[in-house]
Amino acid sequence: MGSPEFAVASLEKVHQLTDLQAVYTQPDKPRGRRGKQLEPTAVKKKALELGLPVHEPKRIRDDEVIEQLRSYEPDAIFVVAYAKLIPKVILDLPKFGCINVHPSLLPRYRGAIPLQASIFNGDTETGVCTFFMDEGYDTGDIIVMRHTHLGEEETFTQLSQRLALVGADVLGETIELLQSGEEVPRLKQPAEAEGGYTKPIKKEHLQVDWTRDSESVRNHIRGLAEVPAAASTLANGDSLKIGLATRAPEEFRGKPGEVLDIIKGRGPVVACGTGAVVLEKVKPAGKGWMDGYSLWNGKRVEKGDLLGAPQRASL
Repeated sequence: MGSPEFAVASLEKVHQLTDLQAVYTQPDKPRGRRGKQLEPTAVKKKALELGLPVHEPKRIRDDEVIEQLRSYEPDAIFVVAYAKLIPKVILDLPKFGCINVHPSLLPRYRGAIPLQASIFNGDTETGVCTFFMDEGYDTGDIIVMRHTHLGEEETFTQLSQRLALVGADVLGETIELLQSGEEVPRLKQPAEAEGGYTKPIKKEHLQVDWTRDSESVRNHIRGLAEVPAAASTLANGDSLKIGLATRAPEEFRGKPGEVLDIIKGRGPVVACGTGAVVLEKVKPAGKGWMDGYSLWNGKRVEKGDLLGAPQRASL
């Protein structure tokens, strides 16, 4: 059970190591401005390539879906970024239970956005674990955990791609443990989530709060890069997506959101609550991604301009 690109490597691993009976994913979603074209999930695309049966229930807890799952008589159900809460009746179906691949070091960052949360908080270590699912939200007993370094310049897109492969390896190790016939490790989690539960990102969360310190602003931008991308507004009110911001030299100071200068070949320097950042990759409204210096050359931003709303919603 899975949907986005992050789950594809795990799907391939399960297909390689087991007798995979079926794949469950989110229904096709409208794409494009008019929403007339339906786009399948990345997992559905790969499953069809592999010749696997694909099911796309709107509600996983419907009786007919449960009976369909029961008919497969599964030894295990593997769940990777499926984005649906699995009810107890399904958790109890498989011989080995339902096993989740989670991209954080549980109990840290339970919930919807563990990858982004690790970057927002400036963590230098992250990881992936598998656990036996229970009725709680990412609270089950841990089976395998893999630690990995989190680079200070690594973006959400880069981390997601990398941890997708780590997750597939961890899932492969978990499957081999299940197949060994020996007792599978079960590490109980504490009741409290370290760092709390992460909540889904909403549109208002994308706005950069320039009153925050420069490291927080930089982490916010790389935690959303390049999809859905952090956002701000230009002095004329036009929207601006920001895909990459880097540290500016320490001497730059100004009002939060103020364009202080340009660094040739890089981009505009924008002041934060403390310190400043350089906008290196941006996407103005109606344009494609470009380097920050091109934004300056196009006269879309000038020294003294003030960017963005003063506050953003709390994540």
